[in-house]
Parts: sequence; structure tokens; C-alpha cells
Amino acid sequence: MSGYRETQAVVLRSQDLREADRRLSLLTPEGRCLARVPGARKAKSRLAGLLQAASLVQVTLYERPGAQAVVTGASQIASFRRLHEDLVRVAAAQVLLEICDVQSGEEEALRPFAMLAQALHLLDESPDPASAWLQGELGLLAAYGWGLELSRCVGCGGELRPPLKYQTELGGVTCGHCAAMGGVVAGEAALSALRAAAAGEPPGPGAAEARALLHLTWRAHLEAPLRSAAFAESVLGG
Repeated sequence: MSGYRETQAVVLRSQDLREADRRLSLLTPEGRCLARVPGARKAKSRLAGLLQAASLVQVTLYERPGAQAVVTGASQIASFRRLHEDLVRVAAAQVLLEICDVQSGEEEALRPFAMLAQALHLLDESPDPASAWLQGELGLLAAYGWGLELSRCVGCGGELRPPLKYQTELGGVTCGHCAAMGGVVAGEAALSALRAAAAGEPPGPGAAEARALLHLTWRAHLEAPLRSAAFAESVLGG
């Protein structure tokens, strides 16, 4: 049935369309949806400034079967100002947005929506955006049902004794006794960083390796690399 629906949404992506319209990818508690914003690129449009990527908004959508939703109204909940001004935060936010844009379908997405909103808040406010970025990725993994086991070997269930291997498919780390299972070599610093980030603490010197391991996990689940990750790493390291 055709009708209007009001919902909160995080703007994942914005794309210009012909004439003066814009198409948005939105993550709502009900799932991801594409919506058109008529006249958004006109100088007098009040919606243009509200509907930037990495914004949390309240939107009114007009939906009808077989047609793309249309945004008929919007109000700002959170602009996340520093996610549009600070290059490191901009780049890290793009990774989180891309994850949700690629992963989320039309299925119920309450946990991913809530986690993304929380991650963007943290990334905007934290004095350490690199830590917030890692925490955000870990949170989204858990929200999509792919949380990592970081306390025990995911092969035998025993203690994590070196040499350690990171297992993208199993969602954790294997110990030296399970070396035959393959995997990617994981340093103690990376494991410590993942544990610290999961506890909401600064990840320390292993953060870069920890992010690289997470990006392997996303690649396995999404069946494609995160396009924004390489740029974000270059910005952070630059």
C-alpha cells in the first residue's frame, strides 16, 4: 500500500541525479532503503543541508509499491559536525558508512542502525578518532552477528598460546596447536588492541594491525574489499 512513514535514519550515501534531484542510501531501524529527494540540489532547498552523508535525521518517506521512496520532509537529530570537517574522522566515518551501505538489505536492521549511530557519536566526540574507528568496526561486526571470540582459541577452545592465527571465517583466533587450520598470522599487539577496543579502552600500538585483520573479515563477509579503508588508513598514517 502507498503511504507516508516517519523514521530515524543515518544517511549512508548521497548521489546526484538528473536535473536537481538527489538519491540517498539510508539506514533505518527497519533496514536500508534508497530514497529520492526532489529538488534537493536547488539553491532554495532546505533539505540539502540536512541530508548529508554521516548525518542522523528524522525523515518522512512517501512509499508506494514498485517505486523508489521519496523524502518529503526531514529534521536533523545530529549533524556530527567534526565528521564533516576533520579529515581523519571524515575518512573513518566513510568506512563505517560503506560497511552498512554494502551489508544492509531490506531486512530488519535495528541493531546495526543503533550501533552505527552510536559509533558515529563516538567518532565525532572522541579525542582519539583512531580508537573510535576500531571500536565502531568491532561493534558493527557484533551487530551483524559476526562478533569475534577473543578469549579462547576458536579451533580447540583452549588458551591462546602463540603462534596465533586470525581466522576470518571462524570469527576469532586459533592457538599454536591449531596451526594446521591455516589463517593469517596475528601478533599479540593486534589481539591486545582488539580486546582493548572491545572493552572501550585505547587499543595501543597494535591498532593498525587490528584494523587490517578486521578488514579481512569484512572482505570475507561482504565478498569485496572496503573501498574506503585504504584511503582512511593513508589519512591516519599520513
